[in-house]
Amino acid sequence: MTVYILLTIATLAAAALVKKRETAGAGGISRQRACNWVCLLLIFALLFGVSACRYQVGNDYSRYEEFFHLIPLHQVVPTEPGFNAVVLAMQFLFGADTKLTIFALFAFATILLMLKAVYDQSEDFLFSFFLFMTLSYYFQSLNTVRYYFTWALALFSMKYVLKRQYLKFLLLILPAATIHKSVLLVIPVYLLANRRWRLWHFLLLTLAAVSALLLREQCLSLIVRLYPSYENTAYLDGGTSLINILRIVGVTALCLFYYQAAVKGNAQNRFYFQLNYLALLLYTCGFFVPEISRVGYYMTAGHIFLLPSVLGRIPEKRWRRFWKTAVIAAAVLYFAAFLVRAQDLLVRIVPYHTWILPGEIGGKAG
Repeated sequence: MTVYILLTIATLAAAALVKKRETAGAGGISRQRACNWVCLLLIFALLFGVSACRYQVGNDYSRYEEFFHLIPLHQVVPTEPGFNAVVLAMQFLFGADTKLTIFALFAFATILLMLKAVYDQSEDFLFSFFLFMTLSYYFQSLNTVRYYFTWALALFSMKYVLKRQYLKFLLLILPAATIHKSVLLVIPVYLLANRRWRLWHFLLLTLAAVSALLLREQCLSLIVRLYPSYENTAYLDGGTSLINILRIVGVTALCLFYYQAAVKGNAQNRFYFQLNYLALLLYTCGFFVPEISRVGYYMTAGHIFLLPSVLGRIPEKRWRRFWKTAVIAAAVLYFAAFLVRAQDLLVRIVPYHTWILPGEIGGKAG
């Protein structure tokens, strides 16, 4: 885990130099804008380097190696047609044994989208990037290559939802579904969250969530129809994440406390807050949903934008500092807890192996 800690420190140091508000100089580009470009390129290079150079890191790395072997043989695989087409194209260009290149390609696209989304949509780039790293979104992308590519696209697409440029939104999400079809969920979810809710909307959604819990067996049957590979597997046992519930409840409480000042009149924060509420309903009433975090992360992604914005709008300077310190401390604890369980079979990103150097880097003792 030493690699991940050093990576976080190095990228945060570069992010601290990025300032989004700058004015162009006489030559058309300011010194700050040039600094931003250099720092963003450095951050991208560091994140991409760690991701692209990994070897046998991630709980599904071996499964993807198997898929790369089976796809050109036209065997049945659970991956979507778009992903299969990318694999075949890469193998045509670079040869059959090109798994490292495929992993690198998805790492490049995923990190580029993530970084662009954080820069474009954040009010405080450093704080949003800090949350992006400590809430483990980047590190989780070392797993589940297809899902995190579409997650990054969904994160990037939020700006089009907020601008009500729905055609651009759909033109991103629909092709992405050929890589991982779970991303189709964001179409109804994001469009719903972008509406101005009244109290009865919250009550109706809560009632719907409780009803889904009571109709658990019927909901599971529908899920199995959509994902036949889940049938007769441990995925149907369900399960939820207490730490994610606590995080969502904490975000909800902070937003409600400063709702008038930071959420009510701000369409962007209202969108993220309502996504957070949908995530709360999912994690509490939809615990039976297989791979629940793959659904929930589409909703909780807004935390990295919502928290800095809400904290920045707290009227009293003393309380603003207090809550910012509290959020930073909570995020660091969340990151530490993630690193502790990063060696588990369900995560398996520790120890870090790279095809560049033999052996392992930053194992248990790292």
